[in-house]
Amino acid sequence: MEKYSSEQIDRLLEQKRENNQLKSHENCTHEDIVKCFLNGKAHSYVCMDCGYSNKSRAAFFSYPESDRQMG
Repeated sequence: MEKYSSEQIDRLLEQKRENNQLKSHENCTHEDIVKCFLNGKAHSYVCMDCGYSNKSRAAFFSYPESDRQMG
């Protein structure tokens, strides 16, 4: 997993926006997740394909059968 400062991520995402290279969040498979650092501390995870950001890495993965009851 790549690690970037929040400023670097902002610049990279802005370049992708300008070139219309960002996918929509709903259709993204979140394959390119990077760790974002703010003031030297881990801050969040960001998908570089769609720009989605979340503090939890688990938010990038869906578990379609997680609503099924056990037993």
